Amino acid sequence: MTDTAHKPNFITVPHEQPLDEPMTGLEQVIEAALADPVHWRAFEALLPRVDLYISPEGETASRLASAGQGMRTLRPDEQLELRGIQLDDGRTAAAAFTDPRRLAALWEGDLPVIGLNALALLKLWRDRPVMLNPGAPRALLFQVEDVEALIAAGEAHLAATSGGSDARPTGPSNGKVTLSAPDRMPELLVQRLVNAFGPVGGTGITAAWLARARWEETGQAGWFLDFRTSRPSDEIRAMVQRALTGVSFGDETLDLSVAPSGGADGIGIRIV
Repeated sequence: MTDTAHKPNFITVPHEQPLDEPMTGLEQVIEAALADPVHWRAFEALLPRVDLYISPEGETASRLASAGQGMRTLRPDEQLELRGIQLDDGRTAAAAFTDPRRLAALWEGDLPVIGLNALALLKLWRDRPVMLNPGAPRALLFQVEDVEALIAAGEAHLAATSGGSDARPTGPSNGKVTLSAPDRMPELLVQRLVNAFGPVGGTGITAAWLARARWEETGQAGWFLDFRTSRPSDEIRAMVQRALTGVSFGDETLDLSVAPSGGADGIGIRIV
């Protein structure tokens, strides 16, 4: 999408709900790109690091409904039947959303919602058009060639950053950990986490805290995330990894815990 041949179609759709303001960091980048095409490079770079939201149908939807899992992340070994959008030429476009509230505004009912890494989603449906935020005041339609260009650009951005010095969240560090409120606000870290997990209920997280951590046996210092959610810990860890790509931790580490909603508040900065 770095050249005009791969710029997506811009679609204006009447919408009765007040959803015409950017709701996520990705939408802010899209707004900037629509105003100035030079920002499409930032959009391409961000896609591999964010989740999009989709609604399954058929057997996949039935399985999720019977399990009562609500929002969840697709696992690699699962097959997925996706709810799509019928185009004027008879083709069906995969429907993806930057925020689950946009999905709910288009389709009524208690639909299951799956969060899926944007680059992974494009690879799954690289043989069909993909519509981003159908039903919203501004929607983007990516044709098959646009999807291929986005995949190539996303992989190139990942390759360019994978060899850098930025530390990835690691852990756990074994042994007793002491938690405390940070002495200063880690603004970049907090903003990334807020963008990824807020607002309450948007990703199935009911509360989350970020604290300074010190593992007594090793003397290792770092950060600790305390999540309250019914989602599996491996899904939360994967979302944290994507949200914090490019954030440098130096010699420090980051670990997390996942517990059911309720109970005593966590320690540190509340991010959800």
